[in-house]
Amino acid sequence: MSQENVEIVRRIYASWAPGSSPSESNLLDPNIEWVNPSDALEPGTRKGIEAFASITGELDDTVRDFRMEVERFIDAGDRVAVIATMRGHGIASGVAIKRRHGSVWTIRDGKAVRFQWFHDPDEALEAAGLPE
Repeated sequence: MSQENVEIVRRIYASWAPGSSPSESNLLDPNIEWVNPSDALEPGTRKGIEAFASITGELDDTVRDFRMEVERFIDAGDRVAVIATMRGHGIASGVAIKRRHGSVWTIRDGKAVRFQWFHDPDEALEAAGLPE
């Protein structure tokens, strides 16, 4: 089952192309949680597919050529840790953006029910119960 979860998350990232949102992939639970770290610009948890779509829309509104380049998908049972680099250019400034980070996706019944991201990839590995 866990390899199937990795494949689900891989498909979510494949659908996360510039100008689109994984919320359109039919791989997210309608009540999905998006969890930002406590030191993020907007910390806390947002719930629901509409909130998820809104957040990815905000990224597209502020970052031109927004894309996620995945380094690794790591099986953690019902969770999948992802190490990736966010890339793009600030729409207002034109400044290149390159931010390596980690995230943990929780999968239930073939759908993502939780997405939690971390500034530091090692924090994502720790949260998923994986060795750094």
